[in-house]
Amino acid sequence: MKLIKRNIEALAAPKEARIVFDEELPGFGLRMAPSGKKTFVAQYRVGGGRAGRQRRVTIGAFGKITPEDARTEAKKILARAHLGDDFADQRDKVRNSRTVSELIDEWSKGGVLINRRTGAKRQQVNINNDIALANHHLKPLIGNRTLESLSKGDIQLLRNRIAGGDTKTTRKGRRRGKINVTGGEGTATRTIRLFSSILSYAVDMELIPRNPALGIKLPPGGQRHRYLSADELRRLGEVLERPASTTTAGAAAIILRLLILTGARRGEIEGLKWSEVDFNFGMLRKKTSKTGAKVIPLARVAVEILDEQRRWVDRSQPWVFPAYRGDGHFDGLNKEWHRIRKLAGIEDVRIHDLRHTWASWHRQAGTSCDELKDLGGWKSRSMVDRYAKFATEHLAATASRIESVSKENVIGLSRFSHGATQ
Repeated sequence: MKLIKRNIEALAAPKEARIVFDEELPGFGLRMAPSGKKTFVAQYRVGGGRAGRQRRVTIGAFGKITPEDARTEAKKILARAHLGDDFADQRDKVRNSRTVSELIDEWSKGGVLINRRTGAKRQQVNINNDIALANHHLKPLIGNRTLESLSKGDIQLLRNRIAGGDTKTTRKGRRRGKINVTGGEGTATRTIRLFSSILSYAVDMELIPRNPALGIKLPPGGQRHRYLSADELRRLGEVLERPASTTTAGAAAIILRLLILTGARRGEIEGLKWSEVDFNFGMLRKKTSKTGAKVIPLARVAVEILDEQRRWVDRSQPWVFPAYRGDGHFDGLNKEWHRIRKLAGIEDVRIHDLRHTWASWHRQAGTSCDELKDLGGWKSRSMVDRYAKFATEHLAATASRIESVSKENVIGLSRFSHGATQ
């Protein structure tokens, strides 16, 4: 059939990807995907004849380019191929000569914004963290390398260098003083996982044929789980109760209290909107989160904190914690957290560790893993199993109560021992 607008629109999405070729222009085709996406291509053989190597060039997506324009472009490509000019080979050389730094810059404008697995829009705080990780650790060590030259060995060496502290430095931040860039095993693991995701984006964009980071061996235990003890939590609470010296400090203290009380992720509270707060039912109804739409139940104290907050902020703003300069929501938690945790004597505690601590309390209180999964918005049960030990410790403490009872028992358990006789 002839590839014209009317005919193309009538084509249903196939069960498997296939190419429909034009009946008038040999080599001009329409690649159809099960998702319904339709893309114009030009296909030819290098060297002529059936023995020649088959090559295919993507022209553009139907809807973004007209069939007429695609046909014109295909004629040019096929004519050059007839004269021995391999357009696809030239395109690949240009694409593969792109450097890692150039790829990161391109990814920072598009690929980082969307979760590759779910297609959901990512939280801004996670976007900023990933871009910073790439800029601080990937660009200095491997930024000048071309995508074409990367091998699995290069990625493994990159991991070892980051783990060894080759990217550790202190630099001046544009907005908030110094930025401390650290290395170490945890940073190396996170960076390589991020780099693998960036390279998968490059594969999706047909910039490289494969991801050289796939199969890289990363040491176990890349994730660290730190929990606050009762004494540490008491010290943190005392610091948060102190009168705030600045509006930024005040907002940070309120956000931290809510993180402790709800177990929410940092971005879910920092970027909270009033339209997402349900005071009637005592819950937060997040339309977007790391795992999609999410409901966060609120304890009575958390509701009271939010109720107090709405008495003081400008309600014309959509944000519960609006930025004090410019538009958007508050994003000064990092700087304040460094100050607060130092005063509380818990300098190794990260903001996300408050979520781990919240989960550990629930397990100690008897909350099941399935209930905790729903409360915390984890996507899989395996993410919650890490907290199972807290339930075991809680049961052990409960079982030890028999000791106090046994001391009063008239039988006198202390009289019995192995091998004792009556």
